Amino acid sequence: MLKRFGRYLDKMFDFGTYVERLRDDRVAPQIPTQNVFRSVFLLFALRLGSFNRLEQELKRQGRWDAVVGGRKPSADAVGYSLCRFSLDEVRAMLAHHHRTAWRGKAIGGRTGERFRVVALDGHELFWSEARCCPGCLVRTVQKKDRTVRQYYHRVVAAQWIGVTPPGILDVEPVRPGEGEVVAARRLLARILKDYGRLIDVVSCDAIYLEAPFLKDVLAAEKHFVVVLKQENRELYQDAQQLRAGLSPRVVQDGRKTSRIWDLPDLTTFGTLGRPVRVVWAEEHTDVTKIIGGRKQSVVQDSTWVWGTDLREGVVSAERIQRWGHDRWDIENRGFNELVQLWDMNHCFIHDPRAIEVLLLTLALAFLTTYLFFERNLKPEARRDLTRLALAQRFREDVGQAEFAPSG
Repeated sequence: MLKRFGRYLDKMFDFGTYVERLRDDRVAPQIPTQNVFRSVFLLFALRLGSFNRLEQELKRQGRWDAVVGGRKPSADAVGYSLCRFSLDEVRAMLAHHHRTAWRGKAIGGRTGERFRVVALDGHELFWSEARCCPGCLVRTVQKKDRTVRQYYHRVVAAQWIGVTPPGILDVEPVRPGEGEVVAARRLLARILKDYGRLIDVVSCDAIYLEAPFLKDVLAAEKHFVVVLKQENRELYQDAQQLRAGLSPRVVQDGRKTSRIWDLPDLTTFGTLGRPVRVVWAEEHTDVTKIIGGRKQSVVQDSTWVWGTDLREGVVSAERIQRWGHDRWDIENRGFNELVQLWDMNHCFIHDPRAIEVLLLTLALAFLTTYLFFERNLKPEARRDLTRLALAQRFREDVGQAEFAPSG
């Protein structure tokens, strides 16, 4: 299976050519950069979990030569190289794989959906009370009778939503002394440059409802859908007053009933310099819960409010509602899976550049293994196989694959 995966990567993405372009700043390295990267890529694709386990696997005589290269790195060599890796080439490789997948229709959205939507959200990776690096953020935490300082790392990630696979496009670290939105603006500028026409709409949480960020989106001729939940905002209060005098549209979708108010051309977000459309949805969902040992039907009520620049004649309120809920893909189908099954929050090495390289490589491994499973394997081959079990099959096949030329 791993041999087939290697052939798929080269045929679909020209994987080997992009690996050869990778570089780091080591002087006269004994182990090629390409061998280090292949090792890290397979660390994630095979879900080995740590540098130490990777090193133990690489020590198995002759087993990894065809997939990593003749000179295999130790755990220390991997860390030393990653701290000096060039991020530009890794990002270019990840962007190339995304663009190729879209061009080949390997990434698929809903039938008839012509907009490509990207969500931005922050995520905390790990924290320590003992070790820190120049990229660490600092906070104080009260523990019983003492106050302690915690050093932690946080990133902003961009991810496709409403599509399969929900791949990560890029990540940007939140630097010491700055807020999440500042990092998000850097990330936004980069993905707009790298992905261009592949992005139509940017979907964000309420923290991103800031004029400078939204102006960046609009200046690139893209659109935004942002959660609106600060009740003290004039825009929220204006929408609340307007809907009181209007009848909602009632939409039934399975067990969910939505009462939707579509409120165009609100001008109380003055710093943005243009009107904002607000979509207000009150949702009532019938769910079945086991209470007292018996199944009972329970109604869950929720209220959602979104602001957008998209006009009603272009995108319906129901679609804005759907995109707003799709934003949870970045949590449910993104961070949660990557943390629980891919060791996203594991501190492999405490260095700012190495952390970025690892996250980008994780995103590449997630995207390519997902595409291989969904688009290359036939239904009968997937019948008794999960994506988690696929990693086990890969581990079993090491030593029989011809994944990369020897280095």
